[in-house]
Amino acid sequence: MADYAITRFTPEMFGYRDRGILKWQGMILADQTDALKKMDAEITEIEGKEEMSEIEISQVLHRAYITDSPVTIQANVMRNGSFYKDVICKVAGYGGNKIHLQLKDGRKASCSLEEIRNIEMLDPLDWYNKRK
Repeated sequence: MADYAITRFTPEMFGYRDRGILKWQGMILADQTDALKKMDAEITEIEGKEEMSEIEISQVLHRAYITDSPVTIQANVMRNGSFYKDVICKVAGYGGNKIHLQLKDGRKASCSLEEIRNIEMLDPLDWYNKRK
């Protein structure tokens, strides 16, 4: 039986100096920059709806809770000169100065009355995605 010698060559033997993880930084940063530019292009400035009084907001919240109807809520919070997207939810209850909400994806959230800028009743067909 013949003995075979296994010779291993590495790039370093030919003068290549590995920079480790640094060699990938340029590509990752370019990809991240492209992704951020794409996200910025998709973000549209959301205008503020008419600011409602606490009494009007309370009346809509009460009606939504009693009828188990979905609502859209615009928060009275701005970020970078734009309002957040409306939250689609159902009113699950009230306690401890907090309004408890059930979001469309099943998560729970809560807010105070002062954090709501505008609230509108939503068509139940939109909540259940029954429109064609």
